[in-house]
Amino acid sequence: MSSLSKTFPTFTFEHAELGPMTGIIAPNNVVQFRAITFATIPGRFKQSALANRLSGKKDFTQPGCACPQKFSNDVTGGGLFPGELSPPPSDEFKCLILQLNIPLTCLQSAGSSSKLPVLVYIHGGGFIIGKIDEQHNTALMVEQSLLDLQPIISASIQYRLGAFGYLHTPEPGNGNLALNDQRNALLWIQKFIGGFGGDRNRVTLFGESAGSMSICAHMLSSPPHSGPLFQRAILMSGVIGPMTAPNLPEVANNLYDTFLKSLGIKERGEDGLKRLRELEVQKLVEASAQTFPSGRMWCSVQDQQWFGNNAGSVTWDNIPELISKCEWIDEIVLGTTSFEGTAMTEKVTGVTPDAFLSGITGQLGDKSAELLSQAYGITPDMDQNLFLTAALRWIGDVVFDAPTHLLSQYLTTHTHKKVYRYVFDVRNPFPGSLLYQQPHHWVDVYFVFKTFQFRYPYQRLKNISTQHSQHWISFANGRRPWSEYKYTGKGDEVVAVADDQEGWLERKVKDHEKAMETSWTRCETLVESWESKRGKAFSPFSLLQVQKQA
Repeated sequence: MSSLSKTFPTFTFEHAELGPMTGIIAPNNVVQFRAITFATIPGRFKQSALANRLSGKKDFTQPGCACPQKFSNDVTGGGLFPGELSPPPSDEFKCLILQLNIPLTCLQSAGSSSKLPVLVYIHGGGFIIGKIDEQHNTALMVEQSLLDLQPIISASIQYRLGAFGYLHTPEPGNGNLALNDQRNALLWIQKFIGGFGGDRNRVTLFGESAGSMSICAHMLSSPPHSGPLFQRAILMSGVIGPMTAPNLPEVANNLYDTFLKSLGIKERGEDGLKRLRELEVQKLVEASAQTFPSGRMWCSVQDQQWFGNNAGSVTWDNIPELISKCEWIDEIVLGTTSFEGTAMTEKVTGVTPDAFLSGITGQLGDKSAELLSQAYGITPDMDQNLFLTAALRWIGDVVFDAPTHLLSQYLTTHTHKKVYRYVFDVRNPFPGSLLYQQPHHWVDVYFVFKTFQFRYPYQRLKNISTQHSQHWISFANGRRPWSEYKYTGKGDEVVAVADDQEGWLERKVKDHEKAMETSWTRCETLVESWESKRGKAFSPFSLLQVQKQA
């Protein structure tokens, strides 16, 4: 149940470097320090600066401000939590905050030489929405870690979204603002977590969708001089692929001009930037939400400041190899839901199978159209309903499943990194949602934090949620969550499956594919169909927009 509608006891902790900090005790063995400012923003579209002190603030009992965005009431998840404000407070200059959830006993013995592992969450939301809130609160995960005798400290971080964090302006040194925000959050944790009883050398990041892709971006960048900011990664439905690869600088520059035009700003270059900085916040929020009608997203840019001298090589097809070269990450958990594409039905509404195949031919050629026709069972005159199922599978594969499969395949055949792969095949349990009874993109977020358990109609769902949390906690503690995934192409690989009826269990890939009546070879065929686009930027979804307009 939400902690927003209740009054909780407080606890004041004296941090050796930061001074006194007061948080709330919720649940009764976990202290939550809310809205800790980890970085300051000197101006709109400027790089954030790491905060080395708390600037006199001592009260960390209340939620902070989100980055300005178009807020929703999350009908998909059953609506607002009790006591939740709608819309929540937001401020573009006060949104760089993090929340710490720490075992009370850890704070009471913070001088101990024994340090706890740290589990850090980076939220998703398509790089345009998301925040720290009760739905994504990791406090119950910390409580679970205590029950399991595998105690952890957890943290959640915010970063700038939409144009605030991803618009590439002509001002030197101010690229990839959101990624730099995230890095500052991780630097803050690295610098100060020891004073709370945490181990800076045992940090695990987990993120969903855009948060997961952000973790990939950190793995593609050199660590700071202070050393790697995390040692393990959990990638939930989010590996960088063609739809989310960093933009070429010229593409980012064109996007900047397009953004100015959408706001009626005639000036370009730095004059246009001056006008942008004068605009009211809500106009930028609205323009951010309307910038990508064809399905693309706000993405990072191939900037040498972030990606190094070989920034130009950070293309969708090179992502697996580049991540494999991340020397400071040896173990990765990664996976997807069992039908990612059902959350994006609107992208294929009005598209016929004949038009779809024609679009593939126009974009990739006859051979690719034939490959995809066979892989997804799409024929020009097939039933429209049957086509929609295949098209939604294709959509989910383009953005999520294929990049995840490609990375799993590469890491286990070209490196010694340990990979643990999973599939989350649990249906949305909330009847008011249009995605009710669908194992859609982001449905796992309604389970891993344990915060939605008060809404579940069945005990088995609560068990799945608790098991999900336990797997992530175990991994953060350096343990093996389940058997390793080692790609052979023979179907004898092992994956963990969160089954709607049976809970979490291990299955061989061939058994899982038989149960699902599908195969990951379709992802391999999909990537094969993109052969002519290797080393290039392209948007597979652009063909859908063309067919809708035809």
